[in-house]
Amino acid sequence: MRMRRKPWVRTELAESEFFIDNPLENIGKWHKTFKRTKQPMHLELGCGKGSFIAKLASQNPQINYLGIDIKSEVLGLAKRNIEKEYLKAKREIDNVLLTAYEIEIIQNILNEKDKIDRIYINFCNPWPKPRHNKKD
Repeated sequence: MRMRRKPWVRTELAESEFFIDNPLENIGKWHKTFKRTKQPMHLELGCGKGSFIAKLASQNPQINYLGIDIKSEVLGLAKRNIEKEYLKAKREIDNVLLTAYEIEIIQNILNEKDKIDRIYINFCNPWPKPRHNKKD
């Protein structure tokens, strides 16, 4: 599915307290970036529209969550989904961060000081089409 350009996304993300625009600045200090600094950190790669991380983070305040996706357009929807879940839970958003980055080169934004306790990868893309299989 192709994500269409959403003109409102950049403005909303820039105003968001839990969107990290330049993840390269946080290498080695992701734990300090969260409001709750002394908690385990879970990472979702390819968080998409954020439904999974929104529910998980709002239900588990004792864990910090970092959601990464390559497209900021889809992170705009993730931001809105997170806000909706936290509003439902009547909680402040204090244990989740979002950032746009290519996970293939994730070593540029994470290092050994950024201890990740759990990684989630749900429905990774691309899904190869049958015509891409080698023909014998």
